[in-house]
Amino acid sequence: MLGHSYTPTIYRELAGLDYIRFERQPKDVEAFLRGDEWEGVNVTIPYKKLAAEIVDELSPIAQRLGNVNTITRLADGHLKGDNTDYFGFKMLVEALGLELAGKRALVFGGHGGAGSTCMVVLGDLGMEPVAVCRTVESAEQAGAASAFPSITYEELDAYRDAALVVNATPVGMYPNCPETIWPLDAFPSLLAVVDIVYNPARTGLMMEAERRGIPTIGGLLMLVAQAAAAVERYTGNTVTIERIREVTAALDAAEENIALIGMPGAGKTRVGSELAALLGREHIDIDAELENVLGTTCSDFITSQGEDAFRHEETEALRRIAGRSGLVISCGGGVVTRQENYPLLHQNSRIVMLDRRLEELSSKGRPITARDGVEALAAQRMDTYRAWADIIIRSRESAAATAHALKEELCAH
Repeated sequence: MLGHSYTPTIYRELAGLDYIRFERQPKDVEAFLRGDEWEGVNVTIPYKKLAAEIVDELSPIAQRLGNVNTITRLADGHLKGDNTDYFGFKMLVEALGLELAGKRALVFGGHGGAGSTCMVVLGDLGMEPVAVCRTVESAEQAGAASAFPSITYEELDAYRDAALVVNATPVGMYPNCPETIWPLDAFPSLLAVVDIVYNPARTGLMMEAERRGIPTIGGLLMLVAQAAAAVERYTGNTVTIERIREVTAALDAAEENIALIGMPGAGKTRVGSELAALLGREHIDIDAELENVLGTTCSDFITSQGEDAFRHEETEALRRIAGRSGLVISCGGGVVTRQENYPLLHQNSRIVMLDRRLEELSSKGRPITARDGVEALAAQRMDTYRAWADIIIRSRESAAATAHALKEELCAH
C-alpha cells in the first residue's frame, strides 16, 4: 500500500485526516487488511485485484471493474472494497465540457488497471472506447477480459477518426518528461486529450495538444476527486465539487515551479532568491548549477568552449531540474535562444519575465552581452521572452520589492 507525496496533503486539505503510507509484500496483504492498523485504506498497484479477492464485500462499481482502491471496515468488522478511480476519471472527462457521446476514444494502456477503469467510464458516458496496447499478447488479453475492442499501435492508422485520446500509461511521468505516447497528427478529428499523469502538470502529450489548440487536461483533478470520494466512504461526510476544485487549484499552485526569465542583468538570481524566501521554496539558479557541473564559471566556459557548447549544457541542466516541483528557478538570459527549452520549463512552471529597462543592464562578466551589445540582444530575444512568459513583471527599486510585487501577482492569478 503506497501513496504519492501529493496524497497526504490532499487528505489533510479535504478532511483533516492523517495519511500514512504502508509498504507490504503480497504475502502480507491479507493480514494487514484484516488487522487493526488502519481506519480506512487506499490500495494501489499491484495490489488492487488482490485486495478485491480479499475483502468481504464489493461495491457495484468495484465488482464491475474487478479491482479496488478504497477499503472501509463496516460496523460488523467486514471489509468493503470500492473503486473511487471511477468517479475521479469521470469528473476529469466531464471537466472538458465537451459532448463526446457516440464518438471514438483511444485509451493508451487501456488493458492496465487504470486504463481498464478509464475504458468503463468512457463506455458509460456513451463513447466507443478502444484499448491501445503495445503488444499483440496484451491486446489479446485485454480483448478477452473486456467487452471493448483492443488494438496494437501498428493498427492505429485505421482509427484516425478518434475524437478523444487518453493516456493511461506512465509515459511522460516525472522524471521521464516531457516524453509523449504518440504523435497527435495521427488523429485529425481529435477534439480533446486527457492524460491521467499528474506530475508534471503538463505532459509532453498535453503540450502537443496545446500547440494544436486542442482542449486538454491532466490527472491532478482525478487524483483529488478520487480521494474526495474515498473520504466520503471513510467519514460519511460529503465533499462538494467546489471543494474538490479548490483543493486541486491550491495543490496545482503549490507544486508548480516559478521560472524567471529575462535579459542578462535583469536581476533574476536576486529576485529568485528573495521570492523563494517569501514563499518558503527552494531556489535554484541555473547558472550556479552549471558552474557546479562544469567546474568553472559560465563566462569562462563560454569563452573557452563556445556558446553552442554552453547552450547544450544549459538545456541538459533544465532537463534535470525543471521537471521537479515547487521550486523557484532563475534562468540564464539566453535560455530563450533554444526553442527546446520552452517545453522543459512549461511542463511544470509558471514562467515569469522580469522586465528591466535596458539602460539599467550591465555587460560586466557577460561575454555574450559584451560581444553583441545590450540593444542587439534585446532585439533578438525580447519578443521570445514575452511569448514564453505567463506573467510579465516590471522591475522595482530593489530585488526585494520586485519579489513582493511578483508574489502579489502570482496570488492574483
